[in-house]
Amino acid sequence: MVAFDAAIRQGNARANASGNRLLGQAFLHRSRVPLDQAPVDHVTAAEWAARQEELDDRAAAVDELENGVIDGCSPWACRGDAEPVQDDFGLAS
Repeated sequence: MVAFDAAIRQGNARANASGNRLLGQAFLHRSRVPLDQAPVDHVTAAEWAARQEELDDRAAAVDELENGVIDGCSPWACRGDAEPVQDDFGLAS
């Protein structure tokens, strides 16, 4: 990746061969420095917030999977204030 980043610095070969000049320099990393100098392990505030939201969503999903829905029913019983309703086979629904 570092070699590719260096190779595209002045534009690709096809653009230069056809006379199209690259305005400025091309970089792979958003910091606009060569990849071997880029802060690839730095997490921005927006990335951190997105990761926290993902973790919160996962925690809620895991909690629901482990503990079930608070007022939900399984085929065998209901939790919370829900009244069990039996189907034709005697299972709660």
